[in-house]
Parts: sequence; structure tokens; C-alpha cells
Amino acid sequence: MSLKSDMTTLKIPAAGPGPAESTTQWTEARHAYPLYAALAAQFNLAPLPHPLGELPPVRPPRETFDNDLAWLEAVDAKVLAYQIRQLPSEILNASDETLRAVLHRQLRKQAKVQPDRDKIDLLLVQYFALCAPEELYRKEIRLEDAAQVLQPVLGTTDVSNVDWAAALDKILEKVADCESLRDMMEHGLLEQGRLLKESIGEAFYAPAALVAFCRFNFLLRRAFIRMLHADLSAVRHAVEALDACGVKTVDCRRAGFSAAETTVQLRYYCENWKQPFHKDYTETSVSRAFEQLLALRADLEEALSRSRPREADSGAAAPTKSTHQSATIGDRPSDHETADATPPPATVQVAPSNAAAAKKPESATGAPSASGTSDSGAKSASADPATPTGSLETEKCLEAIWEQLIAAPPSRGRSMSTVVLRDTKVLLSSWEVAAFVAEGGQEAEDLRRAVVARALLAVAMDQRKRSGDLNGLASALGHAKEEVSYFQGRVEIAKREKNTEAAVNLGISTKRLLSFIEESEKLQP
Repeated sequence: MSLKSDMTTLKIPAAGPGPAESTTQWTEARHAYPLYAALAAQFNLAPLPHPLGELPPVRPPRETFDNDLAWLEAVDAKVLAYQIRQLPSEILNASDETLRAVLHRQLRKQAKVQPDRDKIDLLLVQYFALCAPEELYRKEIRLEDAAQVLQPVLGTTDVSNVDWAAALDKILEKVADCESLRDMMEHGLLEQGRLLKESIGEAFYAPAALVAFCRFNFLLRRAFIRMLHADLSAVRHAVEALDACGVKTVDCRRAGFSAAETTVQLRYYCENWKQPFHKDYTETSVSRAFEQLLALRADLEEALSRSRPREADSGAAAPTKSTHQSATIGDRPSDHETADATPPPATVQVAPSNAAAAKKPESATGAPSASGTSDSGAKSASADPATPTGSLETEKCLEAIWEQLIAAPPSRGRSMSTVVLRDTKVLLSSWEVAAFVAEGGQEAEDLRRAVVARALLAVAMDQRKRSGDLNGLASALGHAKEEVSYFQGRVEIAKREKNTEAAVNLGISTKRLLSFIEESEKLQP
């Protein structure tokens, strides 16, 4: 099936001048009104034209008819998808007629922009989840099944030959192999789906495309929830196991907690953790919340691996090293990170293979040598004044990260690693680690810059919390914002060049930096 541009707007009849058309338009408006009224009230978008909880009249005078339709248009222009997501479920899922009416209003638009696409994307999967028969949840959901559920919204849709939908199925196959959110995030599966959606452009609005993406989003959300529960369960079990081993405090700095977080506080956090969809929602803040959960799981599992009794000395060292190599890195509380920022590639690009040859013998000789390097780094770091972030500072940070990663490279199969800079733990993804320890060109250079900018900001945030230092935070924040603009441009270039891996990896690293920027701005006076 070819997706033509003339198919990107559904042929949903618009209102005409006749009484029958006006009646149809008003009936749709009354169905859509409760959702728009809830949004307007919750987010102060506009005063309600009718008392709270009341519908517009069945037979309105002409003035009410015109004013209410204009009101719906005005509110719709202000509403974003994340706001719809924040509505209480009893409102969002109150009626399939309401969802269908709002969807028809979106799909009828001739000129659609990204906020319209995001709203359609969200509302379709919400409608599917509400209207799909229960037995469909217990079997493999095919495109034909999704098309049938969505028929009242999209009409009869032929999904027999949607060539590019195979790419969505490949992502879903990878999702099925994931056991935790960490796996999903490390493979960039969410980002791959977004890139595919963007790549088909206006063809996204063709009925077959809407069916395919609705099915994809529903299955992805179901897998996401399954893995989220698995991660939460793992965190709870780790806290219980630490309690059983007599451990009362845990170093959870990587997750943004203290270096001596009590198991009582951690248990309370687990029991009260909620998906961050109902307040202060932005894409980066949500991503940050889930990353914090994954970092907490990593902190707890590392602490548990160190606290469990060993059967023998020889048997104790091997499991710790192979299973939790990042803990070896994290135990050295002094190495620094910096943001490989404005300098051109030649300024900061140290050949990783040469660096490994030079640094690895010194760091691998034993604990005293490693700790000596860390201590000197800590002293120089603490002595540095809070000056604007420059090339010298970023190079120091780059070298510190390199030294730690080379000294204790992550074990095969472990997706994340940790470095410690000025007593601040920073979590790195597998592709970010590879950018430091393996040969690479401009793509690796961009990733190193992203990691360093994030690390500098993380260190500055911790110093702000501990000492109240505002100068260091302002400097790191300004540097991070400058870097984000560069990274976003590089992601767009990768997309145009169809370099999906580079776009996904740098895109995720950039979003992590954005989430740190968002958090750091909350610490500003």
C-alpha cells in the first residue's frame, strides 16, 4: 500500500450550512466538551462557558452555538498531549464517544502540526485501550485487530500491505527480549519509534499508518508497564535483602540520593513511587524519573553484591568484578568529569587506543595506584574556583572519565557503567562508554561532549546542594545549554543522513542532558 499525500487527512464530513449538518456538528461538540472543559479547568486555559459539570444545551440558541464552537477551537489550540495525559482516568476514559469526537476534530484539520500529531497519537491508543475487547488482550494483536477496534474512528482501513510497518515489528521484537526498562533504554527503542514516526512525515495521518502506530504504541506501553513493575519489584527485593544482611545505609548518589541513604527511607520511596505523569510533566522530566529508578536499582544491587557473604576469598573477588564492574569504578570518590564542549574535535580527541595503552598499566597495578590518582584529582578539583567552563576544564573532565573507564572497563553484558567525580556518581550508557574506550570519529566525539556536559552539571548541582555555590552551577548550566543546541543540530544531521544509530544514541544522551538542565534550573534562586 502506498501512502499518498492526499490520504493524510481523513474524509470526515465538515459541517455545512444545512440544519442536518449543524445538528451533527453540535452533537460532536457536546460529546467532546467534557474533555475540553476538564482541560480548561485543570490548566486554566479559558473560563468555562457553562457551569462546571454541565453539558451545553441540546438545542442551543445561535449565539451559544457559535460561541461554544469558537471556545472549543480556542482551547484546542492551547492543549498539548502531555496535558491530556495528566487528566484523571475517570475523565479521560469516561466515554468512547468523547474520545472519538475529540479525535475527529483533530483528524479533520487540513494543516496539522506536531502538537496535533502528538494528540492524535495519544488519543488513538487511549481509545484502543478503552474499546478493545478483553479477549484481545490475551492474544497476539494483529494489524487487522487494531483496524477493527479503530473502525468507528478511522472507517474501514486496508492494512494488508503497509510496507514500512515491518520496521515497527522489528522494534517490538527487540522489546520482547528486554527484561527491564534499562534494556529498553539502552537499545534506544523508544527513540527508534519516534524517529520512524518522524521519517514518514505527513503519511503518518493515513488511516493505515494510524492503525499501525496505534498498535505499536499500545504494545510498547504494555511492555513498558511490565518492565517497570519488574524494576520496582527488583528495587523492593534489594532493599529487603540488604535489611536481611544487616545493612542500614546505602550509597545512592548515582540515583540522586545521599551517600548514606537509610533502607527505611528507600523502602518508603519504593512504596510511594508513582509514574511521573500527573505533575510537572515534560518529556525530559519523565525520562529523568525513570532513569533515577534504574540508577537506584543499580546502586542497591551493587551494595547487595558487596554485602552478601562470600564462600571463599577467591570466589568473592570474581563475581564482584564480573557482575558489578561499575561498582569498582564508583568506589573511587574523587575523579573528575568535564564537558567536552566548545573546543574543536582535535582539541579534545585523544586516541582511545593510545590512552588505554598509557593509562591502563598505571591504574591496573592495584588499589593504591588507583586511589592515588583519584585523590590528586579530587584535590585539584576542589581547589578550582567557580570560573566559566572552558576548554581546560572540559579536558580535565574528559581525562578523568577516560582514566576510570579504562582502569575498570565494564564487563560484557553489563549495559551501564558509573564514574565518580568530586564525590558525584554519573551513570553512562553502553554507547557512551564505547565513545571513550573504543576508536571512533565525530559521532564518538559528540557523545563524549554530551557526557562531559552532563557530568559537569551533575557535579555543579551536587556542590550547590552541599555548599550553596551558585557560580559553579551557573557556569555549568550555561555551558550545558550551549552544548544542547549543538547536539540537537547533530541529531538532525544524522536523521537526514539516515544514520539511525547515531541519531538514536546522541538523541538519548541529549535528552538526558536536557533533563539535568531542567533539574538544575530548579536549584537557581
